This record gives sequence, structure tokens and C-alpha cells, in this order.
Amino acid sequence: MEIRELTRDDAMASTAMSRNAFGGSLDLSFFTLGAGITRWGLFDGADLVAKANDRHYDSLIGGRPVPTAGVGGVVVTPETHGRGSARTVMTHLLHRARERGAVISTLFRTVPALYRSLGYEQVTERVDGALPSAALRGMRVPAGITLRRATVADAPAVRQVYDDIAAQGSCWLDRRPPLFPRGTAADADLISAVHGTTLAVDDAGTVQGYVRWTRGDGVGTGAVLTASELLSRTASGTAGLLAALASFDAVTPEIHLRTTGTDPVFWAVPGYGWRVEKVEPYLLRVIDLAGAVAARGWPVGVSGALELTVTDPLCPWNSGDHRLVIEGGRGRLEPGDGSGVSVTVNGSAVLIAGSIGAAALRRGGMVAGGGAEHDAVLDVLTAGPRPGILDFF
Repeated sequence: MEIRELTRDDAMASTAMSRNAFGGSLDLSFFTLGAGITRWGLFDGADLVAKANDRHYDSLIGGRPVPTAGVGGVVVTPETHGRGSARTVMTHLLHRARERGAVISTLFRTVPALYRSLGYEQVTERVDGALPSAALRGMRVPAGITLRRATVADAPAVRQVYDDIAAQGSCWLDRRPPLFPRGTAADADLISAVHGTTLAVDDAGTVQGYVRWTRGDGVGTGAVLTASELLSRTASGTAGLLAALASFDAVTPEIHLRTTGTDPVFWAVPGYGWRVEKVEPYLLRVIDLAGAVAARGWPVGVSGALELTVTDPLCPWNSGDHRLVIEGGRGRLEPGDGSGVSVTVNGSAVLIAGSIGAAALRRGGMVAGGGAEHDAVLDVLTAGPRPGILDFF
């Protein structure tokens, strides 16, 4: 068995594996190489038997970029299932991702048991939901907000809204090059990728929010309007954008909306009928614990320390007795004395993502030892925005 980076010569074999696993066509244009992605393959002689992609993202946690290995396209041939091929290629990917500077890894899981055994744990989910257009009846554009259709010239302002909101959260992807291109061509693609992007603009002319929407076919029963993103810095902007969606009530009785599951948009919907259509669980794994602690932002105005012990057989450099020190919005990991709590590698993923209390982690078997005083410190140190994700990879 040999593990190596895939090359252009492997495009057909890799694409065929993906088609067999996920469906679709043999479109080789999706097999991209270059900056921002590393494709790993496990070969048995000349045969590709397993593969996994490392996308070089940054995740925004506490307002700071955290170098991330976004894992996708994990496939094992049906003839080699059960031989540990997925574990082999994933272990290699994590070790090599650390070498290039990634400190965490994230993925949308298809096989929970496999990824949990590799140290990944669910930290948030992407939620596709639906609500009747009637739930928005009566909504009006608030004073101080004007709605208008976006043009290509507005693309930078649309991106800035996302950037600002993502920086306030946890685990949102930093949409910057190379995996998120910018420039004239990318601006045109952003606007043309949907049927319309409606902007919420304040009296000063500043774009405060946007909704990107696609109008489905037909009128009346069965017709759908899909809002792939609705983001606003202000409550009035959110209300205005929902009023824009409400204007389709006469022709599309249903609205589909993609959310992080914790969006404030839910607080602004006046009517009844929201339902979840699809949930995509999002998992995180710590590749380099010290690096992740140093990279992410921590609660400003909070200072403290906690002794914690971590055991990580897959990435052994994370194992040991540590002292987590937080001060001035920054964190660091120092040698510890083992007198605090024990945290599984899965638990360390949840702690880096933030906002999950120690009591829940104990009930989940990810924190042990210590006492109530340790839990109280842990809750304060890891407080912060709830994780969320909008992008899929």
C-alpha cells in the first residue's frame, strides 16, 4: 500500500470513485488541483482504493482565523471496505495537514462512528428549512431601510456583510482566496449564481444585509422560493429582507431558507409553520491543540487558567497534562500538573469550537475528573458565540 498526492493522471479513477459513492456524472472538471487543495490517495499497487481531500480553509473562531483542513470526498472502494483504508488515508491527511500549518480539521460527516473514532465531534449543523409564505404576511420594510436589487458593483459589499457576521461567530469559513476567489470575474459569478440578490440599505447608503434567492418553477401549489443566504447586521435589515420574501406570497406559497440553525432571522418571523427539511451535521477535530488554542479568539475581559489532561493516540503531540491560560482575548497552552479535568480528544474539539457547557460534556463522556469548581472555570473560559456554518464542501 502507498499513499501519495493525486495528480492529473488520477482524475478519472478519483472521479469514478466519487460517482460510485455519491452519484453524479463523470465530470472531470470537478477534479481541481493547485493552491488551496491537497488530494490524497491510498493505492494498492496501481489501484486507487481510498481517497480524501484536504481543503485549505480558515475557520473564524472568536473573530480570528484558525487554519483548517476541510475534509471532503472521503471514499473507499466497496471491495476494500472494512480493512481500515479510510482510517489510514485520514490519519495521513491529518499528519500532513499539521505539517502545512492546519491546527483543526472539519467535515460534514456521513459515517459518524468512523469520524468519532478519529477524534471528530459534532459542533454545529447546517439547516435547510421551509416555511409557508403566509408566515411572513404583514411584514413591512422598516423606516430607515431601503430595498434594492444588487448589481455586480455590490458584490464587495455583500461579501463584507458576510465577513462581518462570520467574524462575530464561531466555525464560519473565512471566505477568502484561494478557495473563495475575489475580483471582477468572481463578483460577476456571485451575483449571477442566483436569480436575485436583494440588499437592505440604510439611510447612509450602507448595505446592512442581503438575501440571495432563486425563484423555482410554476405558480401556486408546489411553487417555491429558495433563499440560500439571508444575513444582516441589523434587526431592521433582517425585517426588510423578510418583507422582500413576503412579497412572493401570491405566487410561491413556500419559502426554503438555508440557515446555521441559530440565525436571528427566526426571531423576526411573525407567523407559524417553520419546519426542518435537511440537517448537515458539522464536525471538528483538533490537529494541534496548542496551535488551536493560540489561534482562536477567546472571551475578552476574561482571565483564568485550568489544568486539563488530554489523550490523543492519533495525534500524540496533543497528549499530556496541560494548563490552559486565557487572558486579554488570547489563549496559550502551558505544561500542566494533571490536577484538573481529563478531556477526550473529541471533547477538545468541542472546547475549541466553544459555547458548550462542561455539564453537557460530562454527560457525553468527554470530560471527567475534577469537580464543580473546574466546570465553572471551564464554562467561563470557553464561553462565546455559538458555532455555525453556511458553506458546504
